Amino acid sequence: MPSFFKRGVFALAATTLCVFAFGGSPAVSDTGLQNVALSCSDGTNLGLTLDTTAVANLTNATTAMSLFPAGLSCGVSTQSNPPAGGNPPQDYAVGGGDQFFLQPILEAPCKINFGFSAHTPSNSPTLAKGTFGESVPGGCVGLGFSGELRVAVKCLDVEMNLANMSGTVTKATGQFAQDGFVAGGPAYIGAGDFGGPATDLLGVSTVPDGAGPTCHGTANQAATSNGNIRVHDAG
Repeated sequence: MPSFFKRGVFALAATTLCVFAFGGSPAVSDTGLQNVALSCSDGTNLGLTLDTTAVANLTNATTAMSLFPAGLSCGVSTQSNPPAGGNPPQDYAVGGGDQFFLQPILEAPCKINFGFSAHTPSNSPTLAKGTFGESVPGGCVGLGFSGELRVAVKCLDVEMNLANMSGTVTKATGQFAQDGFVAGGPAYIGAGDFGGPATDLLGVSTVPDGAGPTCHGTANQAATSNGNIRVHDAG
């Protein structure tokens, strides 16, 4: 997409995020799975049945939302009243962190915080719900730009560790408005879960040029600088 920000990323040290243990979480049968609840400030309250590694990765992603706020907060907790046999399988993409970009003329570093959570019943991309947010909290150095972007996610394609999303823009101010995002207009999001900062990928565009078969998403992605992205393919 045409953008003030060139999505080339500085090589920055990754922020290490804490992994919370979920001791006492009710197990499903004897498989070692845990029933947890993903709760977010947009009203999400999703029951998930996950293995220990998936719970830890999801917790890292939600913790990063607090460290790099972008308008959405989420948390993971033990599910208080899980269904017998576990929760229905869900595909999801959850992430928080930041990215640094080069301003193309003055080469001034620009920081963008991101936070998102989207989920859908397994292999049902058009039933997706969720929120994607980005913000430029400090503006670009020496330029005074800032802004916020909010997207109501309505479609989620998940293929292994890749997520392509689409939705409707609910807020676009400052730099994001200059980039062509308009309230009521479309937004296309692409995310890749490749193990953490400097390898995870994220991008958002007004152009549906991604590989998602239903939701399209965007191929205009760049590596994250700090934080964590978790993409879960329930199969």
